[in-house]
Amino acid sequence: MHLRPENILALKHANIPSSVLIHPETLPAGLTTNDLTNQGVHFAIVDMNRLLPIFGAGKVDLIIDHHDDEGVHEDAERLIQVPTGSCASLVTKYFRSQWTAAASSPAGAAGSPVPPELATLLLSAMVIDTAGLKAGGKAVETDYESASFLYPLSTFATSSPDSPSAGSMSISSTSPAPQALSDFSNQLLEQKFDVSNLTTHDLLLRDYKEYILPTSSTSFPSLQVGLSTVPMSIKKVLEKESEGWTSYMKALDGYMHEKNLDIEGVLTTYKTDKKGKHKRELLILVRSGGSIKTSEEAKRVRDELIEGLEAGEILELEVWGEKKSLKLNKKAKEGEELLDSGLGGRWGKVWVQGNDKATRKQVAPLLVSHLSFDHARC
Repeated sequence: MHLRPENILALKHANIPSSVLIHPETLPAGLTTNDLTNQGVHFAIVDMNRLLPIFGAGKVDLIIDHHDDEGVHEDAERLIQVPTGSCASLVTKYFRSQWTAAASSPAGAAGSPVPPELATLLLSAMVIDTAGLKAGGKAVETDYESASFLYPLSTFATSSPDSPSAGSMSISSTSPAPQALSDFSNQLLEQKFDVSNLTTHDLLLRDYKEYILPTSSTSFPSLQVGLSTVPMSIKKVLEKESEGWTSYMKALDGYMHEKNLDIEGVLTTYKTDKKGKHKRELLILVRSGGSIKTSEEAKRVRDELIEGLEAGEILELEVWGEKKSLKLNKKAKEGEELLDSGLGGRWGKVWVQGNDKATRKQVAPLLVSHLSFDHARC
């Protein structure tokens, strides 16, 4: 939880103690995530559509997600909508008809079936995901509709004597969020991007998703892939490292080994110091020792990924370190040499991402498509 201070702030503002959350590490003694299915637990998945391997072959009843459908858990009810800025907007959309019906029934006459704490928490997730529901960003119509429905029911509105009644609020691309929500959004985003005290390991873990991606190879029919979104430029990360690229790569190698990853992608997102321009970078590492047995195989996979990603037009990949200061050019050369050394059976590549709107939701499907090449020669 300490890796996501914006989540702690959102819970505090919604008057929900973090102690009520259940984590794999806080299950009762002797009970593991793999045991849950045997105990009769069924699953509803949000913000992803494949049950993580740590839960085994669990029974999935419901999927609510804003990422591309991976086509698993075919028996599950699903609400998958791409694009949508925040999965919390889809959670609201899924339950809204039930909430509305409950509010209009005689039993619901005493008040809303949506507790203010829940409405506030859902709104908090929406503004974190969409940078405050601002026009021209990630927010789409579903996000605005869900926010308009929830705001009058939230603590933002109930704390104000002249707050709008349920159903009378309108938030859209042309009608900005109310000041109370906008102010809190700024607080959340400030917390989210304050990562100066986090280690490289913490930065990789704080916004991390894991995938099992299929390939056409008979040697390794699937690969374990991790994608970490890091709100800090590689240059800034290197400045924090004691030995620059050398210690940075040691930390990445350790993380991949800890997670048993065959491929790790680091997706940086940040704003430049001088002009505040939004920038993104992409670093891809492929290692042997897991499903990929040899360094030669790892290099082939890396080379195929480079060829496919650079040929595509979605990410608009450019040379990292180009048109920068002499100091960064030196760092770029050091990184290029280290990533292309095959040290420890690990191969990699780093780019500037010209398309600063392409997120993990675009990168993951691209990796799927480029891992489906013919590996017969491997």
